[in-house]
Amino acid sequence: MTAVDTGMAQALNAALRDALGADERVVVLGEDVGRLGGVFRVTDGLREAFGDRRCFDTPVSEAGIAGLSVGMAMAGWRPVVEMQFDAFAYPAFEQIASHVAKMRNRTRGALTLPMVVRIPYGGGIGGVEHHSDSSEAYYAHTAGLKVVTPATAADAYSLLREAIDDPDPVIFLEPKRRYWTKEPLELPLRTEPFGTAAVRRAGTDATLVAYGPSVAVALEAAQLAAAEGLDVEVLDLRTLVPLDDRALDASVRRTGRCLVVHEAQGFAGVGAEIAARVQERCFDALRAPVLRVTGFDIPYPPPLLEDAHLPGLRRVLDGLHRLLPALGRGVRGSVPLSGATAPGKTFLLPDLGEGLAEAEVLEWMVAVGDPVEHDQVVAEVETAKSVVTLPSPFAGTVTALHCPAGEVVRVGAPLLTVEEAADSGAVLTGYGTSSRPGRHHSPRPATTASLPEDAAAPAAQVPPQGSATRVPLGPAAEKFSRGHRDTPAVTIWADTDAGRLLAARTTHGTGLLPLMARACLDALAAFPALNSRVDTGRQEIVRLPEVHLGFAAQTDHGLVVPVVRDAGRLPLDGLAAELRRLTGLARRGSLPAEHLTGGTFTLNNYGGFDVDGATPILNHPQAAMIGLGRITDRPWVTDGRVEVRKVVNVSLTFDHRVCDGGTAAGFLRRVIDGLNSPDPLGGCS
Repeated sequence: MTAVDTGMAQALNAALRDALGADERVVVLGEDVGRLGGVFRVTDGLREAFGDRRCFDTPVSEAGIAGLSVGMAMAGWRPVVEMQFDAFAYPAFEQIASHVAKMRNRTRGALTLPMVVRIPYGGGIGGVEHHSDSSEAYYAHTAGLKVVTPATAADAYSLLREAIDDPDPVIFLEPKRRYWTKEPLELPLRTEPFGTAAVRRAGTDATLVAYGPSVAVALEAAQLAAAEGLDVEVLDLRTLVPLDDRALDASVRRTGRCLVVHEAQGFAGVGAEIAARVQERCFDALRAPVLRVTGFDIPYPPPLLEDAHLPGLRRVLDGLHRLLPALGRGVRGSVPLSGATAPGKTFLLPDLGEGLAEAEVLEWMVAVGDPVEHDQVVAEVETAKSVVTLPSPFAGTVTALHCPAGEVVRVGAPLLTVEEAADSGAVLTGYGTSSRPGRHHSPRPATTASLPEDAAAPAAQVPPQGSATRVPLGPAAEKFSRGHRDTPAVTIWADTDAGRLLAARTTHGTGLLPLMARACLDALAAFPALNSRVDTGRQEIVRLPEVHLGFAAQTDHGLVVPVVRDAGRLPLDGLAAELRRLTGLARRGSLPAEHLTGGTFTLNNYGGFDVDGATPILNHPQAAMIGLGRITDRPWVTDGRVEVRKVVNVSLTFDHRVCDGGTAAGFLRRVIDGLNSPDPLGGCS
């Protein structure tokens, strides 16, 4: 066999499939695990392969699911339960703590309880409340449970197979933001068993202890720390119960320092137990106090704030600098390039949302030596979901590019280094084409002469009467120029009677924008060529599997284009709610990064500007944009009679490389027919 790039979700699916095939007593159950294949598609295809008696859906009752599984395990089955999200499992906790954990002890060993409770856990995917908790401490504190949390796809497969084979109950915590991270694997495989930690990176200066989703962060931090002369060891615990005390003690005794990293709150967390054990067992070897970097002691915050809550690279590096104060005096965040250290501040690949862990650098927009402004687009990268442009958080001169175009880099890896200008200091707040509130560029003076250092500054920067005022181009200018220069765009349009559209607005109690959006989504399902982009490097058209719908929103600080992620999956009421929510965030200037980029198709409402229509420049790299003009009274011919009707102009601009005029016209006609049907929703409400 040859190794195949395999994601953690795929590895878990393979483990379940192999376990079901190997033992007829294994069953998979939970909410939506059968027909849907699970929220994260971990159980995809199992129902079809093994039938609905081996993989089946349950009612929405976590306590009932756990209770049913206890009975099945007592009767000789080996149930594998899925709880959709971490906090969804709390209603089942009474069953888990009172019965699952105690059955063997209660029966003095007469009954084992071979069951697995799979729980996707942790943050980093932009989930709302009850979708991002790190609940491992509850289970680790409950005697009678084994608690497992893999950090790699290989461990995900091996540890899940071991959990299913184990005679005792296992809480299997799956770091959901690692589901899509791939590594080359040859399945089936078996890694080290329960109770065995793994040294993911050897080092001599300090031990970084992590597990689950924090292992990748610890490895990135260790790599960056190496640029400052710090040799950091990373220990992946793999299982919290049983805990590998021997590996933990050995690592800390080698390095003399210990920093524990986990996403859960710090108070009474797993990190506190690890710190206590290290202090008790390795006190004579410690050269510094044991430190922790954890989530804050608060309920999990909204998606916009989760990056500040989670222990990211900067907080881990700060912890290492506290642990090793005499070392690492180099430039913080600066990373060597080809053996040299570049001066300035380093821009790291940010978290682009949805749990994506890496991106390919498609094109650099700057070179070493180029000046850059705040929010100037410096690179275009491609994730598994979309193409994203990255604006610079710093102003100054580029001193290093840390990877070539075409290279795949991980979140947190260095992209470029900028030697900042004297007035620099802006903070990166998002990725988009619009200016942000409170972020204004000062006009540059027309003269290039410089003042002596001791010269007094002019009292006021008021241009002479009649002189020109210079305003720097905004960060979107280059993107628009490129789109206009490189894309063979064509615009077609048609007028249509808006009467039924207006009637539907009243019937469904919603605005026109959601109705228009729904019509576009239905048309994109019929004409997927319009939901594409062009890969010029490979001379290929890339058909995109999901529609991330951009829409124009006018705000006090300019036009913003929020993006509705996976818009095609939303019903009308959900779509309308998301459009309202994102519009409100845009007008407050607080759109999160994942809703500022990654759009695959854009809907523009020109009617808001009181114009009939327009021929827009495409939002690169999208292949199409549709626009809705104002609705006005116009003469309209019906059955040979001229009547006054409410009429609207619908225009479509498309990249002629992705389709011909017939396909584009068919798409536009499909949208208009949807708006003119007796029910413009076409049954999709």
